[in-house]
Amino acid sequence: MKIDEIVDIKIDRITTSEVLEEIKIFLLSEKQHFIVTLNPEMIIEAQDNVQFKDVVNKADLVISDGIGILWALEFLKKNKLFSIKSRNIIINMFFIKPLSLISVLCNFFYTFLNLLFNSNHRKNILKYRTHGIDLIYQIFESTYSSNKRIYLLGAGEGVAKKVSINLRRQYPNANIVGAEEGIKKNHVSESLNCSLIQRINEVKPDILLVAFGAPKQEIWINDNLKKMPSVKLAIGVGGSFDFISEKIKRAPIIFQKKGLEWFWRLLLEPKRIKRIYNAVIRFSLLILNYKIKKNKQCI
Repeated sequence: MKIDEIVDIKIDRITTSEVLEEIKIFLLSEKQHFIVTLNPEMIIEAQDNVQFKDVVNKADLVISDGIGILWALEFLKKNKLFSIKSRNIIINMFFIKPLSLISVLCNFFYTFLNLLFNSNHRKNILKYRTHGIDLIYQIFESTYSSNKRIYLLGAGEGVAKKVSINLRRQYPNANIVGAEEGIKKNHVSESLNCSLIQRINEVKPDILLVAFGAPKQEIWINDNLKKMPSVKLAIGVGGSFDFISEKIKRAPIIFQKKGLEWFWRLLLEPKRIKRIYNAVIRFSLLILNYKIKKNKQCI
Protein backbone atom coordinates (compact mmCIF):
# COMPACT_ATOMS: atom_id res chain seq x y z
CA MET A 1 0.00 0.00 0.00
CA LYS A 2 1.37 3.39 -1.03
CA ILE A 3 0.40 6.75 0.45
CA ASP A 4 0.02 9.59 -2.06
CA GLU A 5 -1.07 13.19 -1.70
CA ILE A 6 -3.44 15.51 -3.52
CA VAL A 7 -3.23 19.21 -2.60
CA ASP A 8 -2.12 18.44 0.97
CA ILE A 9 -4.62 15.62 1.48
CA LYS A 10 -3.34 12.09 1.94
CA ILE A 11 -4.78 9.15 0.04
CA ASP A 12 -3.88 5.49 0.18
CA ARG A 13 -3.24 3.93 -3.22
CA ILE A 14 -4.84 0.60 -2.44
CA THR A 15 -6.92 -2.00 -4.29
CA THR A 16 -10.32 -3.15 -3.09
CA SER A 17 -8.96 -6.55 -2.02
CA GLU A 18 -6.29 -4.77 0.03
CA VAL A 19 -8.95 -2.54 1.59
CA LEU A 20 -10.86 -5.64 2.70
CA GLU A 21 -7.68 -7.11 4.20
CA GLU A 22 -7.13 -3.89 6.14
CA ILE A 23 -10.72 -4.01 7.40
CA LYS A 24 -10.15 -7.57 8.60
CA ILE A 25 -7.15 -6.37 10.60
CA PHE A 26 -9.10 -3.39 11.96
CA LEU A 27 -11.92 -5.62 13.23
CA LEU A 28 -9.46 -7.89 15.03
CA SER A 29 -7.72 -4.94 16.67
CA GLU A 30 -8.47 -3.53 20.10
CA LYS A 31 -8.28 -0.01 18.67
CA GLN A 32 -10.96 1.97 16.85
CA HIS A 33 -10.52 2.78 13.16
CA PHE A 34 -11.99 5.24 10.69
CA ILE A 35 -12.14 4.99 6.87
CA VAL A 36 -12.74 7.95 4.54
CA THR A 37 -14.06 7.31 1.03
CA LEU A 38 -12.63 10.33 -0.80
CA ASN A 39 -14.09 11.99 -3.89
CA PRO A 40 -13.29 15.23 -5.79
CA GLU A 41 -16.04 17.22 -4.03
CA MET A 42 -14.39 16.46 -0.71
CA ILE A 43 -11.05 17.74 -2.02
CA ILE A 44 -12.77 21.00 -2.99
CA GLU A 45 -14.45 21.24 0.44
CA ALA A 46 -11.15 20.67 2.24
CA GLN A 47 -9.53 23.70 0.58
CA ASP A 48 -11.56 26.09 2.75
CA ASN A 49 -12.52 23.76 5.59
CA VAL A 50 -9.38 23.25 7.68
CA GLN A 51 -11.21 21.14 10.27
CA PHE A 52 -12.39 18.75 7.57
CA LYS A 53 -8.92 18.52 6.02
CA ASP A 54 -7.41 17.64 9.41
CA VAL A 55 -10.04 14.97 10.00
CA VAL A 56 -9.39 13.34 6.62
CA ASN A 57 -5.65 13.34 7.15
CA LYS A 58 -6.08 11.68 10.56
CA ALA A 59 -8.16 8.80 9.19
CA ASP A 60 -6.69 5.29 9.31
CA LEU A 61 -7.46 4.73 5.65
CA VAL A 62 -8.37 7.19 2.89
CA ILE A 63 -9.53 5.41 -0.26
CA SER A 64 -10.49 6.68 -3.69
CA ASP A 65 -14.23 6.76 -4.31
CA GLY A 66 -14.03 8.62 -7.60
CA ILE A 67 -12.23 8.34 -10.91
CA GLY A 68 -11.31 12.02 -10.64
CA ILE A 69 -9.06 11.23 -7.68
CA LEU A 70 -7.19 8.60 -9.69
CA TRP A 71 -6.84 10.93 -12.67
CA ALA A 72 -5.41 13.65 -10.39
CA LEU A 73 -2.88 11.26 -8.87
CA GLU A 74 -1.72 10.24 -12.33
CA PHE A 75 -1.55 13.81 -13.60
CA LEU A 76 0.36 15.13 -10.58
CA LYS A 77 2.89 12.30 -10.78
CA LYS A 78 3.27 12.47 -14.55
CA ASN A 79 6.72 13.41 -15.81
CA LYS A 80 7.13 15.87 -18.64
CA LEU A 81 6.28 14.49 -22.07
CA PHE A 82 9.30 16.06 -23.73
CA SER A 83 12.62 14.31 -24.23
CA ILE A 84 15.78 16.06 -22.99
CA LYS A 85 16.75 16.97 -26.57
CA SER A 86 13.30 18.41 -27.35
CA ARG A 87 13.29 20.20 -24.02
CA ASN A 88 16.57 21.96 -24.80
CA ILE A 89 15.29 23.04 -28.20
CA ILE A 90 12.09 24.50 -26.74
CA ILE A 91 14.02 26.18 -23.91
CA ASN A 92 16.09 28.00 -26.52
CA MET A 93 12.96 28.98 -28.41
CA PHE A 94 10.53 29.89 -25.62
CA PHE A 95 12.57 30.02 -22.42
CA ILE A 96 11.65 27.91 -19.38
CA LYS A 97 8.34 29.28 -18.15
CA PRO A 98 6.43 28.74 -21.42
CA LEU A 99 7.91 25.23 -21.56
CA SER A 100 6.65 24.48 -18.08
CA LEU A 101 3.14 25.66 -18.92
CA ILE A 102 3.07 23.84 -22.28
CA SER A 103 4.27 20.63 -20.65
CA VAL A 104 1.70 20.81 -17.86
CA LEU A 105 -1.15 21.43 -20.31
CA CYS A 106 0.00 18.56 -22.51
CA ASN A 107 0.05 16.24 -19.51
CA PHE A 108 -3.34 17.54 -18.40
CA PHE A 109 -5.06 16.56 -21.66
CA TYR A 110 -2.95 13.46 -22.22
CA THR A 111 -3.85 11.86 -18.87
CA PHE A 112 -7.52 12.81 -19.29
CA LEU A 113 -7.85 11.41 -22.82
CA ASN A 114 -5.79 8.32 -21.99
CA LEU A 115 -8.12 7.53 -19.09
CA LEU A 116 -11.21 8.15 -21.21
CA PHE A 117 -10.27 6.20 -24.36
CA ASN A 118 -7.54 3.71 -23.38
CA SER A 119 -9.50 0.78 -21.90
CA ASN A 120 -6.42 -1.14 -20.71
CA HIS A 121 -5.02 1.94 -19.00
CA ARG A 122 -8.40 2.74 -17.45
CA LYS A 123 -8.73 -0.82 -16.13
CA ASN A 124 -5.31 -0.58 -14.50
CA ILE A 125 -6.14 2.78 -12.93
CA LEU A 126 -9.63 1.79 -11.72
CA LYS A 127 -8.30 -1.14 -9.70
CA TYR A 128 -7.35 1.47 -7.10
CA ARG A 129 -10.90 2.78 -6.82
CA THR A 130 -13.19 1.42 -4.12
CA HIS A 131 -16.70 2.75 -4.58
CA GLY A 132 -18.58 3.25 -1.31
CA ILE A 133 -21.55 1.20 -2.52
CA ASP A 134 -19.36 -1.73 -3.56
CA LEU A 135 -17.43 -1.55 -0.28
CA ILE A 136 -20.66 -1.96 1.70
CA TYR A 137 -21.68 -5.00 -0.34
CA GLN A 138 -18.23 -6.55 0.00
CA ILE A 139 -18.20 -6.03 3.75
CA PHE A 140 -21.46 -7.98 3.96
CA GLU A 141 -20.12 -10.64 1.60
CA SER A 142 -16.92 -11.12 3.62
CA THR A 143 -16.93 -14.15 5.88
CA TYR A 144 -15.09 -12.32 8.65
CA SER A 145 -17.93 -9.81 9.00
CA SER A 146 -20.74 -12.38 9.15
CA ASN A 147 -20.73 -12.36 12.93
CA LYS A 148 -20.08 -8.63 13.27
CA ARG A 149 -22.79 -6.31 14.47
CA ILE A 150 -23.47 -3.54 11.93
CA TYR A 151 -25.29 -0.24 12.44
CA LEU A 152 -26.66 1.80 9.52
CA LEU A 153 -26.88 5.52 10.23
CA GLY A 154 -27.98 8.40 8.02
CA ALA A 155 -29.57 9.30 4.67
CA GLY A 156 -33.18 10.50 4.33
CA GLU A 157 -36.24 9.44 6.25
CA GLY A 158 -36.76 5.67 6.08
CA VAL A 159 -33.79 5.12 3.77
CA ALA A 160 -31.54 3.33 6.27
CA LYS A 161 -34.37 0.95 7.19
CA LYS A 162 -34.95 0.17 3.49
CA VAL A 163 -31.19 -0.44 3.14
CA SER A 164 -31.43 -2.86 6.07
CA ILE A 165 -34.33 -4.73 4.43
CA ASN A 166 -32.52 -4.99 1.08
CA LEU A 167 -29.24 -6.12 2.63
CA ARG A 168 -30.96 -8.73 4.82
CA ARG A 169 -32.74 -10.03 1.74
CA GLN A 170 -29.42 -10.39 -0.09
CA TYR A 171 -27.42 -11.53 2.95
CA PRO A 172 -29.75 -13.50 5.27
CA ASN A 173 -27.04 -13.91 7.90
CA ALA A 174 -26.32 -10.18 8.10
CA ASN A 175 -26.25 -9.01 11.71
CA ILE A 176 -27.73 -5.53 11.32
CA VAL A 177 -28.46 -4.24 14.82
CA GLY A 178 -29.73 -0.77 13.95
CA ALA A 179 -30.89 1.40 11.05
CA GLU A 180 -31.96 5.01 11.43
CA GLU A 181 -31.77 8.46 9.92
CA GLY A 182 -29.90 9.86 12.90
CA ILE A 183 -29.18 13.57 12.53
CA LYS A 184 -31.22 15.68 10.14
CA LYS A 185 -29.66 19.11 10.63
CA ASN A 186 -26.08 20.33 10.27
CA HIS A 187 -26.14 21.64 13.82
CA VAL A 188 -27.74 19.40 16.41
CA SER A 189 -28.12 19.91 20.17
CA GLU A 190 -25.86 18.03 22.55
CA SER A 191 -28.85 16.28 24.11
CA LEU A 192 -30.05 14.89 20.75
CA ASN A 193 -26.53 13.78 19.88
CA CYS A 194 -26.17 12.05 23.26
CA SER A 195 -29.49 10.32 22.68
CA LEU A 196 -28.28 9.03 19.32
CA ILE A 197 -25.01 7.76 20.77
CA GLN A 198 -26.91 6.09 23.59
CA ARG A 199 -29.09 4.18 21.09
CA ILE A 200 -25.98 3.03 19.25
CA ASN A 201 -24.21 1.96 22.44
CA GLU A 202 -27.22 -0.05 23.59
CA VAL A 203 -26.78 -2.51 20.69
CA LYS A 204 -22.94 -2.46 20.73
CA PRO A 205 -22.16 -2.49 16.97
CA ASP A 206 -18.72 -3.47 15.66
CA ILE A 207 -19.14 -1.59 12.38
CA LEU A 208 -20.82 1.80 11.96
CA LEU A 209 -21.73 3.00 8.45
CA VAL A 210 -22.50 6.73 8.44
CA ALA A 211 -24.33 8.36 5.52
CA PHE A 212 -24.64 12.01 6.55
CA GLY A 213 -22.72 13.21 3.50
CA ALA A 214 -19.33 14.93 3.54
CA PRO A 215 -17.99 16.79 5.45
CA LYS A 216 -20.65 16.26 8.11
CA GLN A 217 -20.20 12.49 8.40
CA GLU A 218 -16.40 12.60 8.73
CA ILE A 219 -16.46 15.38 11.33
CA TRP A 220 -19.20 13.61 13.29
CA ILE A 221 -17.28 10.33 13.32
CA ASN A 222 -14.11 12.10 14.42
CA ASP A 223 -15.93 13.88 17.26
CA ASN A 224 -17.96 10.92 18.51
CA LEU A 225 -16.15 7.65 17.76
CA LYS A 226 -14.51 7.44 21.20
CA LYS A 227 -17.96 7.77 22.78
CA MET A 228 -18.97 4.48 21.11
CA PRO A 229 -16.37 2.00 22.48
CA SER A 230 -17.82 -1.10 20.81
CA VAL A 231 -17.31 0.35 17.32
CA LYS A 232 -14.09 -1.03 15.84
CA LEU A 233 -14.67 0.46 12.40
CA ALA A 234 -16.56 3.56 11.26
CA ILE A 235 -16.92 4.46 7.57
CA GLY A 236 -18.39 7.56 5.95
CA VAL A 237 -20.39 6.22 3.00
CA GLY A 238 -21.96 9.38 1.57
CA GLY A 239 -24.90 8.74 -0.75
CA SER A 240 -24.43 4.96 -0.92
CA PHE A 241 -27.62 4.28 1.06
CA ASP A 242 -29.71 6.02 -1.60
CA PHE A 243 -28.54 3.47 -4.18
CA ILE A 244 -28.76 0.38 -1.97
CA SER A 245 -32.28 1.37 -0.88
CA GLU A 246 -33.10 1.77 -4.60
CA LYS A 247 -34.23 5.33 -3.96
CA ILE A 248 -31.90 6.20 -6.84
CA LYS A 249 -31.08 3.83 -9.68
CA ARG A 250 -27.38 3.06 -10.01
CA ALA A 251 -25.60 3.69 -13.30
CA PRO A 252 -25.50 0.86 -15.87
CA ILE A 253 -22.35 -1.29 -15.84
CA ILE A 254 -20.97 0.42 -18.94
CA PHE A 255 -21.00 3.77 -17.10
CA GLN A 256 -19.40 2.20 -14.03
CA LYS A 257 -16.59 0.63 -16.05
CA LYS A 258 -15.78 3.94 -17.72
CA GLY A 259 -15.92 5.88 -14.47
CA LEU A 260 -18.88 7.93 -15.71
CA GLU A 261 -21.32 7.34 -12.86
CA TRP A 262 -21.25 11.08 -12.14
CA PHE A 263 -22.66 11.70 -15.64
CA TRP A 264 -25.43 9.15 -15.11
CA ARG A 265 -26.33 10.84 -11.81
CA LEU A 266 -26.52 14.17 -13.62
CA LEU A 267 -28.90 12.69 -16.20
CA LEU A 268 -31.16 11.41 -13.40
CA GLU A 269 -30.91 14.53 -11.25
CA PRO A 270 -30.19 17.69 -13.29
CA LYS A 271 -30.47 19.72 -10.07
CA ARG A 272 -27.09 18.25 -9.09
CA ILE A 273 -25.41 20.35 -11.79
CA LYS A 274 -23.62 22.52 -9.19
CA ARG A 275 -22.19 19.48 -7.43
CA ILE A 276 -21.14 17.94 -10.75
CA TYR A 277 -19.54 21.25 -11.72
CA ASN A 278 -17.52 21.21 -8.47
CA ALA A 279 -16.49 17.57 -8.91
CA VAL A 280 -15.52 17.85 -12.57
CA ILE A 281 -14.69 21.44 -13.57
CA ARG A 282 -13.61 23.11 -10.32
CA PHE A 283 -11.66 20.04 -9.25
CA SER A 284 -9.82 19.80 -12.58
CA LEU A 285 -8.93 23.49 -12.48
CA LEU A 286 -7.74 23.16 -8.89
CA ILE A 287 -5.43 20.30 -9.80
CA LEU A 288 -4.19 22.07 -12.93
CA ASN A 289 -3.43 25.25 -11.00
CA TYR A 290 -1.68 23.28 -8.27
CA LYS A 291 0.53 21.52 -10.81
CA ILE A 292 1.45 24.79 -12.55
CA LYS A 293 2.41 26.40 -9.23
CA LYS A 294 4.38 23.35 -8.25
CA ASN A 295 6.30 23.41 -11.52
CA LYS A 296 7.12 27.11 -11.12
CA GLN A 297 8.61 26.38 -7.70
CA CYS A 298 10.91 23.83 -9.31
CA ILE A 299 12.27 26.28 -11.90
